[in-house]
Amino acid sequence: MDRYQRISRGQHHCSCGNEILAEHPDCPQTGRFGPNVLAQTALRRFRQRVPNRRQAEVFDWQLDYPVSHRTVYNLTKRVADRLRPAYEDVKAKIRESDVVYCDETGLSVDGDQHWTWTFVTDEEVLYTIDESRGSQVLEEVLGEEFAEDSILSCDGWPAYRTYHTKLQRCWAHLLREAEFVAERYREAETLSDELHELHEDLTAFDEKDPPASARERRRADASLHLEGLLREEYQAEEVQKLVKKIRNGLGCWLTFVTESDVDSTNNRAERALREQVMLRKMFRSLRSAEGVRIHETITTMLATWKRRGLDPPEQLRSMLGGRDLEARLEAS
Repeated sequence: MDRYQRISRGQHHCSCGNEILAEHPDCPQTGRFGPNVLAQTALRRFRQRVPNRRQAEVFDWQLDYPVSHRTVYNLTKRVADRLRPAYEDVKAKIRESDVVYCDETGLSVDGDQHWTWTFVTDEEVLYTIDESRGSQVLEEVLGEEFAEDSILSCDGWPAYRTYHTKLQRCWAHLLREAEFVAERYREAETLSDELHELHEDLTAFDEKDPPASARERRRADASLHLEGLLREEYQAEEVQKLVKKIRNGLGCWLTFVTESDVDSTNNRAERALREQVMLRKMFRSLRSAEGVRIHETITTMLATWKRRGLDPPEQLRSMLGGRDLEARLEAS
């Protein structure tokens, strides 16, 4: 039996009227396709970004077994059902983390605007899709009583500060915006330069892993420096908006100075969203709540395994039972 072929079960119709169906440990409990076919189908969809209709062609060309695109969809649903407990475990670990990096991006679901949220830690990446971009999503994922000492790294979206008080605002966002404004208004050039220099000094200071007392002093000095920049008078409305953004974030820009395990940017979450953006460009939209569940479950596990330094295809086959199947095939 080819390792990627469908599994055929022998049937015998007895003269007594009973039907006897052959059993074998390699046979799947549901359907004709075993764990390796399930794994390959999910990987082609969510790693290679192959649409379901194209996957149906693969079944016809490579397996000589024509299927509909709906069958391909059902195979990914079976994978998601198997992985859902692991997805919930990832969510539980996210809730317990001291630092969580968050971001969100738009997504169409059955023609309506939804949002793909990501939550990233040192070892987990969680995706959840919701019609809301509000703080209730944070409550649902992280819990209503997210630990007071835990830190959220985020951009300036109001939902984050509505939900939690201990934040690290993203310097990458701030510096990009400062550069953009400085290119258009000369009066913002000094402001942009000062912000870049301050960030470079602080990150260099942080890399030396100084003691807590030195971190507190450096944060106080940096805070005074920021406040001094904001006291300058600016004429252009766009520059004033940038200054207002900085002022609204006072107390959140410098968390990383005193918290050694916090990044100054939210790049972890931004990188985690890039794959979601690529999938959105490829597939355009999801069509149902069930499709949302499949999408967020499988992409979460693939991204989490990769973040943990594991091989996603190998982990997926193992979760589905494919590793043992391949070992038996090679031994036979």
